[in-house]
Amino acid sequence: MKEIPIFFATDDNYAPFLTVSLNSLLQNASKDYFYKIYVLTTNLDPVIQGRIKQVLTPNSTIEFISLKNELDKIQDLFHLRDYYSKETYYRFFIPDLFPNYDKVLYLDCDIIVLDDISKLYNTDIKDYYAAAAVEEVMKTVKVFGDYTVKTLGVPTETYFNAGVLLINNKRFLKFKVAEKFVELSKQYTFRVTQDEDYLNVLLKNKVKLVDLGWNKTAYKNPEFNDADLKLIHYKINWKPWHYDNVLYQDYFWKYAKETDFYEEILAMRDAYGEDLKARDQKQYENLVQMAIEDSNNPNNYCNTVVKFENQKAKGLERINNLNFISKLIGLKGRILNGNSDK
Repeated sequence: MKEIPIFFATDDNYAPFLTVSLNSLLQNASKDYFYKIYVLTTNLDPVIQGRIKQVLTPNSTIEFISLKNELDKIQDLFHLRDYYSKETYYRFFIPDLFPNYDKVLYLDCDIIVLDDISKLYNTDIKDYYAAAAVEEVMKTVKVFGDYTVKTLGVPTETYFNAGVLLINNKRFLKFKVAEKFVELSKQYTFRVTQDEDYLNVLLKNKVKLVDLGWNKTAYKNPEFNDADLKLIHYKINWKPWHYDNVLYQDYFWKYAKETDFYEEILAMRDAYGEDLKARDQKQYENLVQMAIEDSNNPNNYCNTVVKFENQKAKGLERINNLNFISKLIGLKGRILNGNSDK
């Protein structure tokens, strides 16, 4: 039976949602494959690990891997804000830690899988570094779309969400993505989507875009047909464990109810008061302000590195054109003088 390696990254706080995600994934996955689940963490409580294991199926196993010792040395490079944890950066290092796999699938914990995940895994990416869906928020919220172009130099149409990422390990290793991330993070701090920004810069024009249905944000998009819904992403403030009336919330609660964390997740939602919702709104407003500030920063990544590279490329193109013209002129001169090569 062919093995499909799937990676999550979590801490104790997000373990309940990881369990719900994993439950939905395994229930809808093809029985023709064996699913090897890896959970990358710092220190995940052994009791919580046991509770997560309850959703496993006969054609799946799970392994919890602590990266504390390996990544403590560079943890100061992990720029964090709001609800982010350093575990979100672990996806950069999967190919280096698991070079035995040609490709792997990385998934965020705040998702629900409604279709057979093997379909996504079997996407052909031999000519790409990864496969992912476009970041819907960047396309539908102008201030964030402007940010990708003006700050990162990445077109909105190709900026991808890194929460569902099919990784070509061979190309990641050959291109030394992890090393380049470390070097880039020393030079530039991307504040808006952090790890996702770094990936989009490093993998610009190297990612195969898949259907949005494989990474649909839990909000209404008039251009999206729900018949194409395969995977739901409950990101930013569209989280049913914090808010009522979130789009597609019924899917989340269906799979949550089947886990050992159901009552705890309900309690989280009920305890999420107006003060916390006001904090979320303030954080979102701050995020918008960050995007505007970084877009207008004359020393941002796009205004320094990208523009320099573009100017350098144009300069090389001019030199090549001049060399070509010079050769033509020289050839014409030799022909007119009767000295052309025989």
